[in-house]
Amino acid sequence: MNFSKILNLVLAVTMLVLIIKFSPSTSTSKDAATQEDTISTREAVLSTIQNRKSVRHFTDKKISKEDMTAVLKAGMTAPTGFDARPWKFIVIRDTAMIKKMRKGLVYARGLDQATAAIVVCGDMTKVHKSDPEFWITDTSAATENILLALESMGLGGVWSTVYPSKKRMAFVSDLLGLPESILPLNVIPVGYPAGIQKAKDKFDPTNIHYEKWSQ
Repeated sequence: MNFSKILNLVLAVTMLVLIIKFSPSTSTSKDAATQEDTISTREAVLSTIQNRKSVRHFTDKKISKEDMTAVLKAGMTAPTGFDARPWKFIVIRDTAMIKKMRKGLVYARGLDQATAAIVVCGDMTKVHKSDPEFWITDTSAATENILLALESMGLGGVWSTVYPSKKRMAFVSDLLGLPESILPLNVIPVGYPAGIQKAKDKFDPTNIHYEKWSQ
């Protein structure tokens, strides 16, 4: 085979590869796969949101440090006014400390069986001077992210209110030795859910208004 024939053969093979690579069918296949991935991600996210529930009963299985870190990372991805990020998180694993906290928080039933707890706080040294109360919305957004992360990981938790009760805030602050600049928003008992618990269907179309208030 002479050089001319070899060159023609190489060119023919190259053209065939390019035609296959950029053919509409191949492109369509990739687009379809991308679309399927997008739909799968969307369904997974919406499923986590819709299946989130308040969990108060746990097994005695401990949560790993890696999983706890993943949960807290999720909390710190929350939106925050002026990008202040005025949150602080205190992780409690000591059973004796959890029991002490339960005695002072009579409504925090989730602490009875929790193997860990997260105290979500606001750092007043980080808030924006013009809107200091943004710490409430910022830490609330972080709390919801934590609860959703727990749901997605097969864990459970419940928002146990501390703020705005001055009595509960003072109790938690004293128990944990918080400085005056750190204000506790809530306590989240955390653990592996015991038994089957279902989310409540809270969707109510009558709560939705478009453009302006109208009946």
